Parts: sequence; C-alpha cells; structure tokens
Amino acid sequence: MRGGEAWRRAGEEPRHPLAALDGADLGGGAVLELRLGPRSKVGSASFRCYLDGPEGRTAGPLLSGLHNAGRFPGFNWVEVSDWTDAPPLEGGGALAVTPALERAVFGALARLVPAGGHFMAEYASPARALTARALAARVPPVATPLGALLHGLGCGVAFRDWYISEGGREGPRKLQGFRALDEAHARARGLETAAALDAFLAERGGGLARGVRESALPLAEAARAELRRRYGAA
Repeated sequence: MRGGEAWRRAGEEPRHPLAALDGADLGGGAVLELRLGPRSKVGSASFRCYLDGPEGRTAGPLLSGLHNAGRFPGFNWVEVSDWTDAPPLEGGGALAVTPALERAVFGALARLVPAGGHFMAEYASPARALTARALAARVPPVATPLGALLHGLGCGVAFRDWYISEGGREGPRKLQGFRALDEAHARARGLETAAALDAFLAERGGGLARGVRESALPLAEAARAELRRRYGAA
C-alpha cells in the first residue's frame, strides 16, 4: 500500500507478515483486529491494533506502529509509536486494558521479532508515565514497567533509551529492546544486566521518588533472580 490508500484488515493480505495476527485470540474472549496502512518512505508497514471482546469493540486503536522486515537481523523490528490503556468503545465508554491483555497484545507483536531484531515502544503517552519517570531517574530499563514487559517477551537482552534532548527540543521518547542473536549473546548480556541490577539494588532505591521506588525495586529483584537462575555468576 502507498500514500493515499485506505487502512484495511491485515488478513486481506495473507502473505503479509502481520496477516497472521489479524483475528488472533488474546484470551479472555478478546480478539485482535489488525489494520495495515501506508508504507513509510523506507518501506516499513504502518499498522493499528483494535480489540473485539466481552466489553465490546474498540472504536479507536489501542496502539499504532510500524513493522519492518529485511535480510539482516537489525532490519527486523516492530515499533509501537502510540499506546493507550483506555481505548474508546463503540458503544461508549472506554476499555480498561489489563496487564494480562497488554502482555498478550505485545506478545503477539514480539513474535514478529527474530533473533537479532528489536522491539521499540514509546513511553511518552500518559499510560507510560511511570516508565518515563523511572528512566529519567536512571532506573535500569529492565526494572521499569515497559522494560520488564519487553524483557519478559524475550526482547530485553539489552536496551537503548531513545530520549534525546538538545537545545530545549526533546526528541522521541521510546525504549528499544533487543532480542538475543544466540544463547552466548543472551548469557553475556544477561550477566551484564544482573551485575547492573546488583549495583542498583545495593542502594535500595535511595534518592528515588516513592512511587518510582515502589515499582522499580520489585521489578529489579524479579529480573535479577530470573537472570541468576538462568546464568549463575560471571
């Protein structure tokens, strides 16, 4: 699709990588509806995700994003550029997206990310305010709500924080989580992350605002325990 073409169901293009997600069962009676839009200048496919579930069908997307596929690992990625945890419903009101439903939606998208690829997600929306506060306070990304989500989906062997501020003009705020190339890569980066979490937890959140600390410490402890179980010590 190009420029002026209308958005349409991904299932109408069965050979498209996103087609398999259109109509996916997310559990609890919720079904994912994925629409494709125009391609970007570099060929990435734009998409929007809607939900149809027990509470009704969403009138607006709960997320918008881009998908790219290419020959080399780094050319394969998903980006969530807009996210809401309260999309409007066709019958009025809004859907309260639970953590389980959020994980199911992001998990479906994460399956499109192969080894060496990455998953980017914005944290500028109101729903990501806690992640924004935590990253601004230099909490390890894996100990933020968004980072923990990506890590749990296998797209958090390492992170890059795309928050750029230059001359008072803020750049895009998004967190980029990488999928490991192989087990050796996963182990090396996993041990690095565990060591960073050791240092963070040794301070017990000293200097952090209460809300950030209460969120970050349990997430950091859970991530460290999981990484130590898997990889032991360096």
